[in-house]
Parts: sequence; C-alpha cells; structure tokens
Amino acid sequence: MTLPLLQIGIQLNYKMDKIKFLLLVLLLSVMPDCLWAYTVEQIISFDGGKTTYKVLVSSGTNASVRFIGSTKSGVLDIPSTISNNDGTTFTVTEVGYQAGYSCRDITSVKLPETVTKLGNDCFRDAKLTEINIPKSITEISEWAWSAINEVPKCNVVSDNPKFESDSEGALYTKGKKELRSIPSQLMKQKGSDTYTVDTNVKKICVNAFHNIFELKKIVLPKDLEEVQEKYPSIAMNTDLEKFEMPNNGNENVEVKDGVLFNKKTHTLVCYPRAKNSDTYKVPDDIKRIAPFAMMVVKNMTSLDLNKVETLERSALYKPQKLKTITIPKELKKGTTNPNHGLQDGAFEECVALEEYKVADGNPDFCDDNGVLYSKNKEKLYFYPPAKNGENYTIPNTVKEISQKAFQGATHLKAMTIPNSVDSIGIEAFRNMLNLETVTFEKPAKVRTLNNDVFRACKKLKEAVLPASITTLGSAFYECEALEKVTVPDASKLKTIKTSAFATNKKLKKFEFEGSCDLTTIGSNAFANAEKLESFKFPKSVTKIELNAFSGCKSMTTVEFDKDADIKVIGEGAFADCGLKNISIPKKVEKIEKEAFRKCEALTKIDVTEATKEIHPLAFQYCGNLNEINVAKENEKYSSVDGYLLSKDKKELVLFPPGKANSMFTLLPPSIEKIGDYSFYNCEKLTNVTIPNRVKAIGKRAFSLCKVLNTVTFLCDNMIPVANINTNRNEMSFDDGQDAPDMFKKITINVRKERMGDYQGETTFYNKFKKIEKSFTVREEEYIAVSENAVDMLSTKRKDHTFVLPTEITHENKKYTVSMIGDFAFQNATGDVKEVVVKKNVTYIGAKAFVTDTLKNESTVKSVFFIENNPTKEMLSTTRFELDETNANYNEFATNTMIYVKKSACETYKKEWHKTVYNTSTKTNEKSKFNFTDQIDYKILDVKINTKYGTFAREFDTDFGIYKKEKGKSDIGAFVAKNSEIRKGNGDYGVSEYHVSMRSVDEKGGVSHRYGYVPANTGVLLKVLDLDKTPDGFYYAIGEEDNVERTITDNIMTGITINPQKVMASATNPVYVMQGGVFKMAKNDIPDFKIHKAYAKIGNIPSGAKLLFSFFDKGSTTEIKSINTVKKIDNQYYNLSGQRVTSPQHGLFIQGGRKVIIK
Repeated sequence: MTLPLLQIGIQLNYKMDKIKFLLLVLLLSVMPDCLWAYTVEQIISFDGGKTTYKVLVSSGTNASVRFIGSTKSGVLDIPSTISNNDGTTFTVTEVGYQAGYSCRDITSVKLPETVTKLGNDCFRDAKLTEINIPKSITEISEWAWSAINEVPKCNVVSDNPKFESDSEGALYTKGKKELRSIPSQLMKQKGSDTYTVDTNVKKICVNAFHNIFELKKIVLPKDLEEVQEKYPSIAMNTDLEKFEMPNNGNENVEVKDGVLFNKKTHTLVCYPRAKNSDTYKVPDDIKRIAPFAMMVVKNMTSLDLNKVETLERSALYKPQKLKTITIPKELKKGTTNPNHGLQDGAFEECVALEEYKVADGNPDFCDDNGVLYSKNKEKLYFYPPAKNGENYTIPNTVKEISQKAFQGATHLKAMTIPNSVDSIGIEAFRNMLNLETVTFEKPAKVRTLNNDVFRACKKLKEAVLPASITTLGSAFYECEALEKVTVPDASKLKTIKTSAFATNKKLKKFEFEGSCDLTTIGSNAFANAEKLESFKFPKSVTKIELNAFSGCKSMTTVEFDKDADIKVIGEGAFADCGLKNISIPKKVEKIEKEAFRKCEALTKIDVTEATKEIHPLAFQYCGNLNEINVAKENEKYSSVDGYLLSKDKKELVLFPPGKANSMFTLLPPSIEKIGDYSFYNCEKLTNVTIPNRVKAIGKRAFSLCKVLNTVTFLCDNMIPVANINTNRNEMSFDDGQDAPDMFKKITINVRKERMGDYQGETTFYNKFKKIEKSFTVREEEYIAVSENAVDMLSTKRKDHTFVLPTEITHENKKYTVSMIGDFAFQNATGDVKEVVVKKNVTYIGAKAFVTDTLKNESTVKSVFFIENNPTKEMLSTTRFELDETNANYNEFATNTMIYVKKSACETYKKEWHKTVYNTSTKTNEKSKFNFTDQIDYKILDVKINTKYGTFAREFDTDFGIYKKEKGKSDIGAFVAKNSEIRKGNGDYGVSEYHVSMRSVDEKGGVSHRYGYVPANTGVLLKVLDLDKTPDGFYYAIGEEDNVERTITDNIMTGITINPQKVMASATNPVYVMQGGVFKMAKNDIPDFKIHKAYAKIGNIPSGAKLLFSFFDKGSTTEIKSINTVKKIDNQYYNLSGQRVTSPQHGLFIQGGRKVIIK
C-alpha cells in the first residue's frame, strides 16, 4: 500500500609577485587517494603522495591540474592525465610551485605533450640534468628555475613555436632573442669559467645565470638591448666576478669595471656578486640603482653612492660585509610615477650593517644613533640590522615605519610602537629572528597590518593587535611559534585577508575581547591552523570565504552571535575541521561546495529559514554527520529524519553520510526523486532501501559509493530507465568508464510481484550482479535490505502469541530480521492476539500492527517490546514525521496495548511522543495521533484466587515488581522437586501425599530472585503472603534477559505461543490445575490453555490427592491440601501463641498442629 505524499593589482616586480603568490597559496596537506570531489586550488595526489598536483579546473571535460611536487627520485615522467577512477580525469597542463612541496630527489624530467606552461619556481629543490620542452609549451616563466638547485640542460623540440635551445642546453625564446637559462653544470663540462652569450641575444632575463658553478666571467653580445631589472638579478647564486662587452658604441648597455649598466637610464643593473673589491664608488654618471642590482654581494665593505639619485626597492639585497651606508646629499626621499629618490625598502637585510649616516646638507633625511629617519623624524626608514641592543622603543615623533625598516634586526627581542604611528610598511619587521614581544601603545592609530609585516619572526608567540586596524593581511607569515592573537575591545578590524594565518600551524587562540567590526574572513585565512581550538564570530561577519578555516583539525566548536549577519559560507570554509556540530546562523543564504568537507567529528547541522542554496557536496566526507535539521519556515528546503529534502519533500537533496547503516539504510517515504549527488562518494554506504514513490535517480547520485552492495527497491513500479542518469560523467551508478564499475558488486532486491518487470528490462537493470526477489519463510514474506538483514513485509501466521523471529535462513544464508514493514500484519489472521518483538528489530513501518486499516483496528491486542533502548527512529511515524500528513499512520491501533520494560518505559514514552508543527504559533504541539498512553510496563493478565497458579511466558517476567511497588502479594515461582513423594498433609488443606519443591532461583534462575521467571519456563506460582493476588495485580517484562538461562530438574512444562495438545495416560499422567486444585489427568488434553503450565511428577497411587511443598530458605514449607472446603489457617505461631511472620528454625504451631522447621 502506498503512503501519501507528505505536505510539509598586478605588482611591479617579481619579488612582490612571488610574495603575493606565496600568500595566496593554500597550504593543504595532500588529500587522500580516495578523493570525493574537487575544488579549485585543492591539492591532490593519486599515488599516496608520491606525486602531487593542484586543481586548476575542478570538473568537466576541461578538468586540469598543475604538477607541484614529487617525493620520487631519479627520472620524473609526468603523465599527460591523472585519474583516481572517481569519475573525473584531469589533464596535466602546467608545472608550478606550491609552498611545502618539492622535487628534491629528481634528477631529470620528461614532460608530456599536454603541458602548456612552466610557471614560477618549477621543480623546487631539484638538481636537474636535463628536461625536454615539447611543442605544446607556449609559456615559460622567467622565474621557472628560481627555486631549483641545479638548472637543467633544456632540449626544445624543433617545432616548438615559442622557444628553442642550443647544443649546450641553453634556453631561448624563438630566434634566440631572449636568453632564459643556461645549465648549472655547463662551465664545469666545458672546463671554462667564461660564458659568451650568443650574438643573436637581444635580452637577458632574470635567472639566466642561476646557480652556474665555476662561472667567473660573462661576455655580453655587442648588440644586447636589454637586461631585465626584476627579482632576482640575471646572475643568481653565482660567484661571478665581472662582465665583459665589446666596446662598439652600444647605446643600451655598457660595462664599467666589470659592472653592468643601462646606458640609457644611467642605471647600475648588476654588480657581480664575487667582484674582487672591498670598496666601490658608483660612477659619476650613474643616477639610479636597479632592484636587486647588488644582490648578496660577498666582498664589499664600503659603498659610495656618489651622485645616485634613485635607489629602487631592494637595490641592496643582503650584502654580506657592508657595515655603513651613507646617504649622499643629492639623494632625496622617494616618489613614484616615475620612481625617483630613495624608495621604501631599498636596503634589504644588510646583515652586517651597524649604522646609517646622512651627508651634510641632505634636505630629506637625518640619522639618529645609526637609525635613518626623514628630516622631521616622522618616518623611520631603516634600522641597521647589526646594531646592538635587545629592546627598542620607536620615538613618538614617528608616524610611518617604512618597508623593510627592521628586516633582519636579529639582536632585538622587544619593541614598542608608539601611538603616533599610523602606517607600517610591508616586511617592516621581517626576519627579526629573536623578536618575542611587540607592544602597540594605546590608543593606536595604525589602520592596516599588511602582508609580511612580522614575517618569519620565529620566536613571536603572542600578539595583541592594535584596535585601530581595519585590515589584517598575512602580517605573521611564517611566524612558526605564534600561538595566540588577541583582538581588543572596540576593534575597527573589518577584513582578515587571504591566507592571513595560513602558515601559523601552532596558532591555538584567536580571541575577541569585545566588540569588533569584522565583516570578511578571506579565503584560506586560517587554513591549516591545526591547533586552533575554537572561533567566536563577531555579529558583523557577513562572509567566510574559500577554505577560510580548512584544515583546522582541533577546532571543535564555532560560535555565532544569535543575530549574526553572515550570509555566505564559502567553498571549503570549514573543510577538514574538527567541528562536532554547528547551528547555521539564521541569516545565512548560501552554503557552498564542500563548505564542511571532511569534518569527521561533525554529527549535526541546523539550517535556518534564510538558507536558499545548499550545494549537494557541502558536507562531503562528513562520515559521522547524521542530522541535517531545517527550520520549518525555510521556503527552499525541509528535513525529515535528518535528511535534507526539497520543500515539498519530494526530492532527496542530501543524504547525511553518518546515516549509512550496515543493517539497513532507509529513505523518507515521501520522496519521488533521489537528487543529483545526494549520495556522492558516501564511503560507508553498503546498502540502501528505495521507497515506493521514487520515480527518478539524479546524476551521480550514487557515484563513488565504492562499498555499496545492496539496493532494495520497494517501489510500487519499476523506475523507468529513462529516469536514471546514464550519461557519461553524470551516471547515477558508475559503469567503469570514468570510475570503478559499481554494477558488478551490487545485488538488487525487488518485490516478487515485480520480478518480471526487472527481468524483462535489458539495458540497465540486467547490468547488476544479481536481481533477487522477496521470499517466504514459514508464513512470512521477507525482502533483503542488506547482505545480513531483512524486512518482514507481511505475515499470515495463526499463532496466538507471535514471537517475531530474530533471524531467518534463506538459501543457506542467515539474515537478521531488523525491520517490520509497512502494513506487515494486514494479512495476519484473527488468531494473532499478541506479538513479541525481540531486540533485533530497529524499525517498524506505518500501520505495521493494524489488521483492519480502514477501521484502524487490530486483532493484535498486545505487543511486547524487549528492547531496552528505544529511539525515535524505530517508528516510521516519528522518524519520518508522518503525522504532518494529517492522516493516521500509527503503527498500533487504538485497541492495542504496548508493553515494555519498566526501566525503559519513560524512554519509550519520550522517544515515541508525537508532535506536529503549528505554522501559526511556530511551535511543536502534541499530535492528535499520539499513542503514548497505550504504553505501559504493568501486565495484568495473571490472577491467582487460591494461593497458587501456573504460568509460562515467551519472554522473561518479573513477579516481584508488584511487591516492590505495593508492599504486598509476594510471589514465588517453583520448578523442581526437593524430595520424593511423601504421605501426609502440607501447609494448606488436606491431602494424602505431598512433595517439597525448590524455587526457580535455586535451579538456574536469577540468584535470590524467586519471583523472576525466565522465558519459556513453566512454573508453579505461590502467593507467599496472601491467599490470592489482589485486584489490579501485575507483573512486568524481566530486566535480566541479557543471559539465556537453563532451568534444571523442572517438573513443570509451560505452554506458550499457542494452546497445545498435552499427551497423558494412566501410566504417564500429568497434573493440571482446575479450580485451584491440582488433579491427575490420565487422558490427552486437546487444548491446554496458553501461558499456563502442568506438572509431571512420577507414579502416585491412582485417585490420590497430590499437594506440593515449597523448599525455601533451607526449610520445607508444605501444602497439605488443595481441594479443601474449609480454609485452613496457614499462619505460624510460637508456643506462646504469638504470630510469627517469617519463621526460621525451631518448633511452631500451624493449622492447629506442631511443626518443626529445621
């Protein structure tokens, strides 16, 4: 039967480009081989980290990657394509750099024809001997070899349209117009220290002579037109001593004293690193020093800038011995457009420098104690790195700290920045390796902390930001010891920029002391801050961008203001985090792709009414996520049982991966479509049961579910193949073309009445490993829902008490009965009055126990649940909110009682309490179909009128509970003879024979619990303290059923399941209770009453009356008569006539006679 639908800015030089690039990269650890989906800039490896790539285009036919590193050794053969058989094949189109990845042990490279670009810093740390440059490569960065230890011999194919090489392996642009590189080993191989540049070369690019061993002299061509002026110089890490050039009147380039100059611009372009001179005076006609012109100069101790008017940024880069720099009279403060004067950062990390001096008469600069300032001391230009002193307080006249001002000042441990400072240049405090403390005086005026301000200050552990800053860049880049950052109260901070803390892996705390104006947390801002524990977002935050907190593995909690303004949670924003649960702020409109990817500790997501877009891969690889709860007011989405659904509940949008269950995986019965990517790469999904309304399955719905082995279709009709996506790269089930073939692993199960439909379809369903139909065992129809569990679809049993099987066997395979299907008892006969549900059942379908669905009545009067831990998910109506349909789909009819253990009773009532949402009041209200008043632990079907009775049940029972709760009606259960048959009366009535008996606890029952009766055990019950049970007497399901108990020497036989025929004869009689009297039966009893017991004792003289005695507490208590007319006083008295409630040992009076209790 079908359930109804539920209604419910480009930089000017490469050095800056490189810094910016470093800040933009995502420092992710390599993703595992089993990759679920991809985002741009994601780091991937398909061979366990041996070769690593960065995603450029994440999907589609143009999916592509950049090679960034390898741990292999020797020859590196880069493939043209890579794939993990997950449905996406990437083409390798670029080679480039990624922080944290290298090619340290690679010696040569073979590039595929698919590579079109060699970017910056290729093959970092490698010592390459050679590399091929195929025709496909049309772009090679001037900085391609910047991070390499040995530049390779380049072999460019002749038909490459952009580049060529010569016989020595030098790399040129076509026609040898530009010299790009020569091999590191070339001079050694030639046995020469002089390299003569080809006469065709018009331009020499940076890095052209990078790491060239044994090179002392470069001879330049006479017609050279340009030498590139960027980072680094053209001769990097080379002990070059001089340049030479034919003196032929070249108007562009000239060489003086071995130094290279641009003749037109009067610029010093390159000073040979190993020039044999300790002093140098810049020639009179030279007015400008280019960027990195004097790079890591080894021998210079004195520099006379002479008439230089312009020093570009990093003009002097790490001179090794220079101790003093004198600013000449003619050198003015820097201006731009065009650059002129002393540019900020012109002197970079002059490691031996002890003082700056300013020539008399300079109008723009002054020096104070070796520090270089503007004339009015409002700008601090440079602090000499080798200056002595551990503490420094910047004068309060200073308003601006220049770029690189303190770079490399390794003596300083503490700094104080006065509140007069309103601007700090990039890299101002870079490489201050011993800096531990920075204090901003309040109230601070600094507006921005730019990139690299404190870069590589390796001992800096804590930082308190100035409240005045509005923008925070990657100021603490490579501050590897940084643990805590504090944002003070009333902070004006609005933006945390891209990759701000991406290198601070020890950062534990980022704390806001009060209000803050923060609106944007940029992409990768805290990426890989592995120790970050939590984050409390200011109310004003509106955007969390791409991978902002990706890789924050220790971040278990995030806290949003209840009125948070955030509207977008970006791609990968919280990917790979340690989040356990999160409530999406109520204004969030969009959750982007993989926003919470691989948050393995995440179990619950609460989505508010504002959210209008949730990417189906938003929660990818959250293996323990089992609840996505959507606010009822949300107009785009809804949720049932933690599943994310469309508003009308007709489409499954997203399956929470944590709901994958090895026994069975159910879907909401309202759905008609399984949406695109809804189960994509659910790595734990082994089975799924598709409900009866489903008519379509979307693209890649089950793609990459690599362990899926069972799909059960409960559909009323077979899903048309046209409604299941079979297009390449969009397949609902992978067929082996782009990802491993799923079909050969999956068995599908269908209703037997639909089997012909599936067998008759030849284009899709026949691809599956097997098609199995539902089957019958005894009187029940079952369908497999996994490899080890079945759903009981229906029953035709006639048992009075139907004990649901815990497991069945079909075709020599055992299955656990885990589910009772919708309308399962609709075809049951009227004979079934009770059902016993054991612990294995964890789901019960709609109207399962209702036998007359039209009248909502049932012949099943009682259902007994032995389960201790009920859940909301056990019932279809509570699990899937079926009461919201305003139709009654209760599992139980109103005339059916539900009995549970006392210890679990309140839990059953709580978990099975049913509510419906009132859209007017926006509250949950008690459902009119709530049935928890039918749940009880008190079973009322035993009444003893004459001291004792017999009993048996299909489950453990506890008769001691009434005495415990009411203080009377103590019941003992007896099972075994303690002696042979004897003559004489017992303790009640008159008889000829009696036999003493032991209680059940002494013969294998629960120790010291004589009122506890194990399942299927026949017993004789005795009311120990009264003559009969009181009105309203009850017993309960036993709580000690965790152990299967065997009762020994039992003379009682119980009748359970159905009334039974009992065999008896004169030679083999049985003893039965009739009207409170045990009588011998010598003839068969055709219909012995269910839940009673009879005794088999042995030979007793024909016609004799039999009475039982009970052995308890080491003494014999005898019943002497059963068929008495007159009631006998059974109480005990001492010899003084006083009543004794619990006689132990000695002489007593009972029934008018003396008895001895030993």
